[in-house]
Amino acid sequence: MWSRSSSSSVESTSSSSPANSSTHASTWTPTPTGKNSEGTVMAAQIRVLGLGTMGGRSAARAASAGYDVRGFDPSPAAREAAEAAGVPVSDDAASVVADAGLILVSVPKPEHVRALAAEVLVKAPAGAVVIDLSTIDPGTARTAAAELAEHGVTYVDAPVLGRPATCGSWTLVCGGPAGVIDTVRPALTSTVAARVVRVGETGAGSVVKIANNLMFGAINAITAEAITLCERNGVDGRTFVETVAESGAATVSNLFKEIAPKMVSGDDDPAFALELLAKDNRLALELAESSGSPAPLARAIVDVNEIGLDHGLGTRDSGALARAYAEFGGGR
Repeated sequence: MWSRSSSSSVESTSSSSPANSSTHASTWTPTPTGKNSEGTVMAAQIRVLGLGTMGGRSAARAASAGYDVRGFDPSPAAREAAEAAGVPVSDDAASVVADAGLILVSVPKPEHVRALAAEVLVKAPAGAVVIDLSTIDPGTARTAAAELAEHGVTYVDAPVLGRPATCGSWTLVCGGPAGVIDTVRPALTSTVAARVVRVGETGAGSVVKIANNLMFGAINAITAEAITLCERNGVDGRTFVETVAESGAATVSNLFKEIAPKMVSGDDDPAFALELLAKDNRLALELAESSGSPAPLARAIVDVNEIGLDHGLGTRDSGALARAYAEFGGGR
């Protein structure tokens, strides 16, 4: 299925296309208090497939909010960590989704989503809603949605804008039918998200996330490059970072304030692994090429990320790219 070798304005109308609708979704309407829209107490069952960096936090938040939660991950270590956080787990993905109302998916790559859709999610009961937190390409999202619609299961691509530690305050950018997104919004905002924003039809959430992570890749690379430029011209990297971060200059972002100090201190404990950023940035370049969108910067970012991977830094934090820069030769 998949192996875990590394760290993963609301619109009022919905599409009537099969991939974006379900005749059953309205039967599952949880609120943060665990009651349906008629006020009847119900068991709000949330199932989580993928218990890594993002999925593990999502499952723990749902469990602490009082939902009936169960999780699956192919990694025994991930299952053990989730269990320690109060999440009941299983080593059988199909059994986890068998009674699901809401299924959260958080896996590293598009091929993992495709495998889950074909092998596991099709076994969820009709009326279940899949909220996919993974960063994938829009084509994979549309394929999964169409396949699951044939089984009465609604799929929404809802990747995360936010860092792992801010689970509970995330923004989920959603592609899918507005009515279904409205239905599950209370459960999502009472567990993992502060905002649940429908950005368009199926696949639109993935486009937004890919574009967002392309900006992340640009900031990550240019920060490593700027630090290296300073250090090779007589300015200490820490001096540069501390001076700029507190300057109020328009160039300073929250991400710069987070990653630049880690780069100059050599702290590459992974918050967002370089190999995952590289994957996301390749998705952006592939999407640009397939849509005829100009992407000279995306190509450069992909190339820089690959140099970091060639240096064996894939499992380290994205900021480890600074270590690869330190070994570069002259400007090119």
